[in-house]
Amino acid sequence: MRDHTPKSWRRAAPMQLLACLLIASASPVSALEIEFDYTYDTRGFFTDLATGAPRIDRRALLDLAASHYSGFTDTLRAIAPAEGDQWSVSFLHPSLGGPGVTLNNVAIEADTLRIYVGGSPSAPGVLGFAGTGVNLQATGSAAFVDAVMTRGQLDTTGPDASDYATWGGYIWFNASNDWYFGADAAGLSPGGPDFLTTATHEIGHILGFGEADSWRAQIDPSTGLFTGAASVAVYGSGVPLDRYGSHWAEGTINVRDGQMQETMMDPSTLFGERQLPTALDYAGFADMGWQVSAVPEPETALMLLAGLALIGLRARRTGGRCSDT
Repeated sequence: MRDHTPKSWRRAAPMQLLACLLIASASPVSALEIEFDYTYDTRGFFTDLATGAPRIDRRALLDLAASHYSGFTDTLRAIAPAEGDQWSVSFLHPSLGGPGVTLNNVAIEADTLRIYVGGSPSAPGVLGFAGTGVNLQATGSAAFVDAVMTRGQLDTTGPDASDYATWGGYIWFNASNDWYFGADAAGLSPGGPDFLTTATHEIGHILGFGEADSWRAQIDPSTGLFTGAASVAVYGSGVPLDRYGSHWAEGTINVRDGQMQETMMDPSTLFGERQLPTALDYAGFADMGWQVSAVPEPETALMLLAGLALIGLRARRTGGRCSDT
């Protein structure tokens, strides 16, 4: 969930992980595809209700938001129901325009997440929310059930989870806000939230940030800090979280394109500001199991280390193992 409230940074460049990261191997993978579905955009947020025409500027910004995850790769099995196979999942109507939605036996291509989107007016404050639904169920062949529940990945659930996969999810946007629907950050004004920032943030939650079992597995119960190896390498220590453990702590700062910026995956962004993924944001995704091969431009030794961490730390899911001997 994303709201707006006013928002120290710490960093270190420990090099002891470098040799291990350099030799970490990866299995054959494909680029992650994020596709948006406007079926439940029933209240005019992405579609002109009078003409039925798409709101091109808003849809283009959603695609731009998804592009910030274009460096993510994985091997996600297709959800392709055959005779005797059934699956379903339920979620809130993305436009809050009716009863909840239940998908039944839809097909989703390999290496693809489908996100249903919409928007509607609501009380100001909250900008949007996202989720992956509830009551995910599948019956049929073992391979089909595995494709639905884990997309063919291992160790995605439980207290020792080290990976993450999902069919997709949904996002609702609050139409009562005076959104900035522009690609050029120069057009931002203090009075409105940045749609690109919020959309990129909410996609991050569908990708498991703050939600995945593999995220929760790396929160130190005694300190409440996030202790994923890639994140610690970028930040210099365990990373503080918000009180729910679902975001970086408010005001956490890290590097993007060589500049210090508040992290995108903390709870909020001031109106009139744009915050896109920092090295620490990408590190969090790597720690929960995504293979992340693109980070902000590595202009410092810290950024070099971050990039190596994000490329290499997925070795655990492919059978590779680094030794500290």
